[in-house]
Amino acid sequence: MLDLRLQAFEAVLKEGGFERAARHLNLTQSAVSQRVKLLEAELGQALLVRSKPVQPTPAGRRLLPYLTQLRLVEAEAQRALRPGAKGQPLRLPVGLNADSLATWFLPAVEHVVREERLVLDCVVDDQDHTHTLLANGDVLGCVSTRADPMRGCAVMRLGVMRYLCVASPEFRARHFPSGLTRAALARAPAIVYGRNDDMHDLFLRNQFGLDVGHYPYHVVPSSEGFVAFALNALGYGFVPEIQVRDALEAGSLVDLAPKQQETVELYWHHWQVQSSVMAQFSRDLVTGAARALELPSVDDTAAR
Repeated sequence: MLDLRLQAFEAVLKEGGFERAARHLNLTQSAVSQRVKLLEAELGQALLVRSKPVQPTPAGRRLLPYLTQLRLVEAEAQRALRPGAKGQPLRLPVGLNADSLATWFLPAVEHVVREERLVLDCVVDDQDHTHTLLANGDVLGCVSTRADPMRGCAVMRLGVMRYLCVASPEFRARHFPSGLTRAALARAPAIVYGRNDDMHDLFLRNQFGLDVGHYPYHVVPSSEGFVAFALNALGYGFVPEIQVRDALEAGSLVDLAPKQQETVELYWHHWQVQSSVMAQFSRDLVTGAARALELPSVDDTAAR
């Protein structure tokens, strides 16, 4: 159902060139090239940079998000109209941070995923960078710290994730017998998520004057692995409160800085024009997030 010219444009980018796109579409290379040229002629601007690999022009990049939306609408239409297609799953690409995926995200959307027979393509990135996935057309919606909507998009407030600086009692006794001090923090191994995670850096710099490179740290790019490191007395670090409540109650982890909570406000971004399935997914996500993140209410959708 997708326009043949759009199919060709999409395939060239996904395959990295015209020759591979032709093989993927079972066409000649000249046929693929002709379809892309017809699309560019209709839109009045170049969509591809003929490099190796082929890259989208700014206009081509702006077109990509609409292709992602069209794919979902096409799949919904086939499910509604084609005999025997009603039970076919729908693929839904979403962008979110690892901590949300490890905590509140799945309980929030599990009902709509089951009822609508969705297969989720979860693209994980830092919450400060997920909106780029939406802008590039990689996902149909994203969890982000960005409060303002991008052009053509709407944004809904999800709530606040609270982070606590935790460690095991054994680690605290060994490394912080006198509490958090600059000298102790310069020696104790921290746990950080990765290169885009600056929460720990800012905490040590603002509270103790310690810059990156002046303290040891593990790099653990997994929310579950992060907690496992802490539970095994290998380091200390900031984790979502909702992820470690049971461990804190059981005493297997302790809050090293009870007066120093870090907070991250989260928002859900999606395209203004949504399919019915995407609209239901957004509603369930926001409602579930509000419940898990203990918000009294959910802000109205804002659109540009």
